[in-house]
Order: sequence, then structure tokens, then C-alpha cells
Amino acid sequence: MSAHPCYRHPAKAAAVVCARCDRPICTDCMAPAPVGWQCPECVRQGSRTVRPFSSTSARAAVGTNPTPVVIGIIAANVACFVASGFGSTSAVSRFADQPIDIHYFHQYYRLFTAMFLHANPLHIVSNMIALLIIGPAVEVMLGKGRFLALYLVAGLGGSTCSYLLSPSTEFGIGASGAIFGVMGAYVVLARRRHVPMGPVVALIVINLAIGFTGNIDWRAHIGGLAVGATLALAYDAASRLRSRALGPVLVAGSSVITLVVLALAVLLVAPGHLNLA
Repeated sequence: MSAHPCYRHPAKAAAVVCARCDRPICTDCMAPAPVGWQCPECVRQGSRTVRPFSSTSARAAVGTNPTPVVIGIIAANVACFVASGFGSTSAVSRFADQPIDIHYFHQYYRLFTAMFLHANPLHIVSNMIALLIIGPAVEVMLGKGRFLALYLVAGLGGSTCSYLLSPSTEFGIGASGAIFGVMGAYVVLARRRHVPMGPVVALIVINLAIGFTGNIDWRAHIGGLAVGATLALAYDAASRLRSRALGPVLVAGSSVITLVVLALAVLLVAPGHLNLA
């Protein structure tokens, strides 16, 4: 044990030194890290990424009047933002998508709760505006139940991709993984229905490019986009089946298979193995 006192609790002897800042810390201050231990300040200040969605060009997307599920999702996000203390550090640390805690402490709920966390008012406002503009058109084309399922599963797809490709101690928060899933769904549905999709395609390309700059969780964007597009294809195919009995089976089956694949990816791949930071 180190003879030095803990820098946060001078009355206590330090057990180790922080792996990031080399300051001595006691057992009460030790937080597990990929190598050694970190102090609380380094944990809070560690790479924290958010999942913003730029709505600068969102007006180009074709939408309809606000729809029930879109309004419900926005209300849920706003309620969570308020309940989280408007993006407080403690809420982010407890509920964000952090690979190391998901894998080593089995906190799998983080994959879901991260979808409803936002860092600040600008973050949530930009995401919700984008959803309000693009979401209603997809909800109308898919129906309420399938739209809600696609939004949630695409959001989990974004969280899973962030888990797989992010540094193990990095925090990821935001709804844009799910929103990218909605955009991917719009492109698939618009193409199959021969309706304009150019503005949304441009919006996807622009925001993917922006995602590779700054403190943005581009991994969640890619995961959400891929899952949303895939599910939209399956859901739309189900709606075109002549047999009404087979349609719900295809919808449920494709959703369950996607969730199983995502779960296996999280359970079988440890953090850092595919890190593309």
C-alpha cells in the first residue's frame, strides 16, 4: 500500500495511483479501468461522446403532421432529460452506453437508457426536431406498432455498434442512433413506394460526414442506420404479403432475430477488440 495520502481524502492512505493522472487514491475513490484504476475526476472527465443530430438541413425532408408515436417518443425524451438533471454528469455516468461497465459489470440496461439521455438543451432539441420532421412520414408508412418497434430496435443497434467500436471507457448518449434508423427506414420505404427520397439521402450523408468530426458518436449513427434500413425492408415486405397471418409473423421474427444478433454481439465480444477510435 502506498504511504501517500489520498488526494481527495487526506486522512486516508492511498491504495493505488490513478492510471490516468497518477494521483494517489484510496479504496473509496478507486474506479475500475481497462488497466488499473482511475480516480472519480478522471472517470467524469473521461472521453464522453454524445450522439447529436444536425437538423440544419432537416427542413428538406418531407414529413406529415405530428403523429402519436413520434409525439410520445419526444415526450419520453424530454421527461428523461428533465429527470436526469438536464444531462447531469451523475446521470450520464450511471446510465450512458459505456462498454466497460456493460461487459464487466453486466449493466446491459445502459444500451437502452443511453437512447434517452442528452448532454444539454441543444443536443435534445436538435435530435427531437429531426425526429419530428422525418418520423411522422415513416410512422404513416409503417403504422404505429411497427414504427415504435423499429425506433427502439434501431436505437439498440446504434448502442450496440457504439459498444463494439468505441474505447472501453467512453460514454455514448443520445437518440440519434434511433433517428438514423428512422432515416434509413425512410429511404428504404420511399424507394419501394417510388416517392422522393433525395433530400433524406443527402441529410444522411451530411450528418454521417459531420459525425466524424468533433465529439460525436458516429458509431451509433452507423449502427442505427443499418438496423433501421434492414427492419424497414422486412416490415414493408410483411405488409405486402397476401396472407394476413404471415405478416405479423415476419415482423415479429425479423425483430427478434435482430435483437438476438445484437445481444450475441454484446455478450460475445469484449470491449476494445474492435475499437476504431
